[in-house]
Amino acid sequence: MPFAGTIVALEWLFFMQGDNNDFDLKGRLLDKSFDAYVLALETINRITIRYRLEAFCYLICNAWELLLKAKILDDSKEDKAIFYSQQEGPVRRSLSLRQSLSRVFPNEKEPVRRNIERIEELRDEAVHLVIAHIPAEIMALFQAGVVNYHKNLREWFNRSLSDQMPVGMMSIVYDLSPENTALTNNRLGGDLGPQAFEFLSRFCADIRKEFDELSRPSEFSITIEYRLLVDKKSENADMKLSSGPSDHGPTQVVEVPKDPSLSHPYRQKDLIEYVKSQVPDIKFNAFDVKCLNEVYGIKNRPEYYYQGRIPNSPTQYSPAIAEWIIEHCKKDSQFLKETRERQKQVREAQNKQER
Repeated sequence: MPFAGTIVALEWLFFMQGDNNDFDLKGRLLDKSFDAYVLALETINRITIRYRLEAFCYLICNAWELLLKAKILDDSKEDKAIFYSQQEGPVRRSLSLRQSLSRVFPNEKEPVRRNIERIEELRDEAVHLVIAHIPAEIMALFQAGVVNYHKNLREWFNRSLSDQMPVGMMSIVYDLSPENTALTNNRLGGDLGPQAFEFLSRFCADIRKEFDELSRPSEFSITIEYRLLVDKKSENADMKLSSGPSDHGPTQVVEVPKDPSLSHPYRQKDLIEYVKSQVPDIKFNAFDVKCLNEVYGIKNRPEYYYQGRIPNSPTQYSPAIAEWIIEHCKKDSQFLKETRERQKQVREAQNKQER
């Protein structure tokens, strides 16, 4: 049974009892959303917890519901926007997760929306099942939901989770032996029981099918693969293993540095030229890049931005941020104009604080 959207009823009571400045509903929703998000990550990454799937689903859905309601409040500028109308009594019932999703993501095929809806479906089923092992397809679904939350929080509210928690926490712990959690494993079927095994088999098959139908977007599912290389030539590996200081010392995991000329090949002028070549009708210049950096915190995201530590090193951008800009410009002709206006508002707010 889907959960009713009553999650902010007490928040409404506090909000109505005091000064709006002291009880800002949107801000409180964001704070609680962040807490639920962190708890979800801590739970899913504790592999000793047998029921981490169920707990993660509850918490990440909670985090998303609160985030979406904060977004609705921010867009509407009206505190009643997330509550049902024509209700009596002091405790008012708010929108459900699915209702909030449909308002923020009206496109039913939006990968971010479908990702959350799939996790919510899993949450509702997990109430009736005991699922001690998590298949790789579901972990990939969870990983996308985690990354989507981070991206949308930054885009909607210009808040960076990396300022408050290690970025590494956002990488969900996978089983490095995928055969142990593959549904073709006979032992796994016995551990899960027939009802849970049947549900997971059907659910994972549906995920794979929908992933292909949506053109395999990373917003719907993210599969993490590690290439471990036991060899002298380690440039093709994401990490390498080496022995400790002695023969009996601990094994060390060492990250392999990547060549920024390959991962971030665009200088600022190259980025501008490439974006303009893909969207010829736009006016895109260095000021727009500056606004994008300030509004969306691109410089804080290593997957988008790189600058060497040597003085006067050039700024470098990745193909991922180039495609992100192109996608938004094609989707919304006012995207760059709105970004300039948001950058102006950010600067004005900063100047007021400095006075």
